[in-house]
Formats: sequence, C-alpha cells, structure tokens
Amino acid sequence: LAQASRGKGSSSHPAGGAQSQQERGCQPKMGKKPAGKKDGAKQERSQWEGKHPEPKSRVDERKVVATVKLAAPVCSLLEFKLECTPSTKISFLVDRIIDRHGGSISDLSVCVNRFHPEEIVGRDKTLEQCGVFGGECIIYYDFVPRAGALLQ
Repeated sequence: LAQASRGKGSSSHPAGGAQSQQERGCQPKMGKKPAGKKDGAKQERSQWEGKHPEPKSRVDERKVVATVKLAAPVCSLLEFKLECTPSTKISFLVDRIIDRHGGSISDLSVCVNRFHPEEIVGRDKTLEQCGVFGGECIIYYDFVPRAGALLQ
C-alpha cells in the first residue's frame, strides 16, 4: 500500500504532483528507434515525394481550320478560313464574319458542316458541342442586310 501511494504522486513536489524526470536526476526519454533500422540507414523516399502533378493546360492544343462560307448566294469572295480550336465559341466566329463584312450585316444564322434551318446553332455553343473536335469544318452563314448609306 505504501508503495502504491508513492507512485501516485505523494512526493515532496511543491505543486503536490509527481516530480519531473529532470528533478529526479533522470535523463528525458528519447523517441524509440524503428525496429530493424540502423542509425546510418536512410529511409526510402517515394519518387513522388515533394513533387506536384503538372497543372492541366487551359490552352486548347487541338486545331481546327474553319472554312467560312455564305450559304446563299454562293460567292467565293465572301469565303475565308479561320484557324481556331474546338473550344471556340460560335459567337467568336460570328464576330469575325461581321468584321469581314465591315459591320454591315446583322442577325446571322450559323450552321456547322451543313446549312439547314433546323440546324442553326446558338452563339453560346462551341465547335466541340457542334461535333467538331479537330481537323477541318465548314461554317455556313446567312444574314439580313443592315440598312445603311450604301443601300439607301
């Protein structure tokens, strides 16, 4: 019983608690060494330790050559090619078409690879959403002429 009470903290420590290892004249315990390891042996490191994965590129590397044509009447003077990517929006193509016409057209209807009233695509879609993933495609457009000084 006396031995049990000595182990529970009935020491002469001023705070009434157990004495620290240093007060008893003992050296503090060091962490245990892993079993089977020698002091000189280095721990094996993963080949990936400290390395981060390469961030995904936001630049679309795929290429598309879009041939832009007026649907009707067929006019080779209004035909041109644009280099772009499948993530290019139809609105970008519409802006380039309007630029080629000097801003004199509006209300464009655009179709990809085939001109048909049921296949007119919205400006917010991308070429990829229209089935173009690379290579070449044809962009057909039609428009309503804008009244201007030349037409009056």
